Amino acid sequence: MNQFTHPVGRRSATLTGYVQQTSSALPNLNVCPAVLICPGGGYAYCTDREAEPVALAFLNAGYNAFVLRYTVSTSCPGAEVFDNALAEAEESLIYLHDHAEELHIDPDKIAVLGFSAGAHLTGALGTMGRIRPAALLLGYGVYAADGVAMGVQMPNVLNHIDAQTPPSFLFATQGDRLVPASNSLDFASRLAALHTPYEIHIFSYGDHGASLGTLNVTAPRSYENPDLAHWFPMALRFLEHIFRHDELVPQPAEATEYGPDMRIGKLLDDPASAPLLAEHLPELVELAQNYPDCRALTLKKFQLFTQTLPQERFDACVKALTALN
Repeated sequence: MNQFTHPVGRRSATLTGYVQQTSSALPNLNVCPAVLICPGGGYAYCTDREAEPVALAFLNAGYNAFVLRYTVSTSCPGAEVFDNALAEAEESLIYLHDHAEELHIDPDKIAVLGFSAGAHLTGALGTMGRIRPAALLLGYGVYAADGVAMGVQMPNVLNHIDAQTPPSFLFATQGDRLVPASNSLDFASRLAALHTPYEIHIFSYGDHGASLGTLNVTAPRSYENPDLAHWFPMALRFLEHIFRHDELVPQPAEATEYGPDMRIGKLLDDPASAPLLAEHLPELVELAQNYPDCRALTLKKFQLFTQTLPQERFDACVKALTALN
């Protein structure tokens, strides 16, 4: 194994690489998939338990692994922590792409893994980043924070999930006393509405911060969790599907009749239906102009997803649309 540390960003963030030693006897390691790991720690520190042990587990699975120790509140004002951390995650991902050949990684097979606050950062990278990875792995993360949490200004990641959000693997525990598993469930439901591939596991037993769930990374020992430890091999299988471009979510048949099951974009582009949306739901027309990703949703899915359209006007619009058939 070759190990190195690379400075990232304007503060004291670092990217530590764990790269397979190439050998003529091990040709499959000449070009490896990669994982960028963002440990948790409440944006106050980056815990060791979710850093090198996780990187070594991926290394053993044939990956090259990279741990980002991003800016935290002990070295930066709380109002600036998240922006710095997100910029560092973006810079790290760009670094992996730009140096893919020398790092022996496939730039099309880079996943980002985050735990807890690191999962919030990972989720933000996948939904808000100027560069996004091929897949997200999200462990017991907080996604619904909005405003100041843990002394840090944090965006609500759920509000930024869009059609470009990468396929995501999520895991959490029902017994998490710090971050409710509903955060992961809500993230998955947003992906489902967009027909984005995802896999989610809510384990019945365990508390927050179990990392790999194995004895070597648990403190106290009660964090050892053989059930939760299954997330790791399941995540590897999920990544295999994503990197092979397996069809995980068959696309629904396109609606041919006017109504709530037709995509917003198609309704807006049709000269017969567009005036009806402008008459009954002008706020939707404006929203589609400002946020084009919502055009991929059906009218019914949008209302179910956001609950922002007045139901009386929504029903009137649907009635007018179906009258066109």
